[in-house]
Amino acid sequence: MTLNEMERELKRLKDIEAIVRLRSLYCYYADLKDCDNWANLFTEDGVFETDVFGVYEGRETIRALQHLPFAVHYVANPIIDVDGDRATGKWLLFEPCTFPVGKKRQPVWGMAKYEDEYRRIDGVWKFKRVKLMSHTWAPYEKGWEKERIIGQSKKKPAKAKAKPKARAKAKRR
Repeated sequence: MTLNEMERELKRLKDIEAIVRLRSLYCYYADLKDCDNWANLFTEDGVFETDVFGVYEGRETIRALQHLPFAVHYVANPIIDVDGDRATGKWLLFEPCTFPVGKKRQPVWGMAKYEDEYRRIDGVWKFKRVKLMSHTWAPYEKGWEKERIIGQSKKKPAKAKAKPKARAKAKRR
């Protein structure tokens, strides 16, 4: 590996680490309901898009969002690709949280994925677009298999049937 190749690789790895930090700050500020610092992670024309809460365009619109009463974002499995001052990322989210339901609060297990677009602005990585796509949001007390708010059809899975040979062997034993 040449010195130029090593320098490019080091820059790419530093960019990836900066984007990992950006996502970590996103989770930290969202969980604290720190709307100012959270919104400042986005570009001025940034977009926050979700299948549950809608689409919000522009940093000031994003700043005005109401966060969940309680949430702990756990993100994992980052896939980050950097191309100059642009990058994309994919993440998985696990989120124990609370949804407001009227005057009550519903504890919920959340599972989703993020698909992000990033821009480097004045040497700092920001979110250009955060897209949250739900896998499931399920009541805590029922878990994600008994009842899913999102991500499960009403049809129950069919029971597996034993193969004829397996039955014959089982009878012989």
